[in-house]
Amino acid sequence: MFEHTFAIVVYKDSEFLESCINSILNQTIKSKLLICTSTPTDFNKSISIKYNIDFIVNPNGNNGIGSDWNFALQQVKTKFSTIAHQDDLYEKEFTEIVVNKIKRNEEKSLIVFTNYFEIIKNKKRSFSILIFIKTLLLAPFLIEPIIHCKFLKKISLSFGDPICCPSVTFNLQNLSNFNFSEKYHFILDWDAWFKLAKENGSFIYVNKKLMLHRIHEKSETSKLIESGIRIEEEQTMLRMIWGNKLGVFLSFFYKFGYLGNKK
Repeated sequence: MFEHTFAIVVYKDSEFLESCINSILNQTIKSKLLICTSTPTDFNKSISIKYNIDFIVNPNGNNGIGSDWNFALQQVKTKFSTIAHQDDLYEKEFTEIVVNKIKRNEEKSLIVFTNYFEIIKNKKRSFSILIFIKTLLLAPFLIEPIIHCKFLKKISLSFGDPICCPSVTFNLQNLSNFNFSEKYHFILDWDAWFKLAKENGSFIYVNKKLMLHRIHEKSETSKLIESGIRIEEEQTMLRMIWGNKLGVFLSFFYKFGYLGNKK
């Protein structure tokens, strides 16, 4: 019986999808695997058949990332789940380490998340300006990797989002009313973590680089940076936390974080 599910959220066709699937199939302990999409194509359907993976189509259509992520979590029947992005990779110990960590804190844990590499042109990158900033924001978790205190959870998220979404494993037993906002394109995960930080329960950080987050010009993140949507939404989040003037001021420094991620 599986305890954990990888729900791979697929948008149209990705040349990296099979690599993502193989990294999951090569884990040291096995998980249930789903492909969820609102944009079914012959290509991604054929991949699901090739690897004998359940292929589930979101009946709400292409209503944005939040709709796709919420739909994916709704399909999960196991206690724990990770939303995998179609371009990313997982180190073979990811599931074993994360599931063991969350099971030791099963009654109180909300999410477990790990450190990560970036992949640029098929090469690992362990340092960038953005990674450095996120490491600073994770300072409370570097001191105490399991945080129950609402204040400490919120303070780590008050200046930005240091949590890499595809590294997050959800303890669904303790998240019965959880969902991502469907009005955002980029900050929906930051918004979700900040709301969860106000709830009783722990955030657990695994300070090991157990996944590889791919950055490329066709990725949704790159498109949101180029369109200006990312900075607009980050300003929205910072204004909600800090107020209008200070929120806009803090968002100015975010632009420097993108420099290290230019193609």
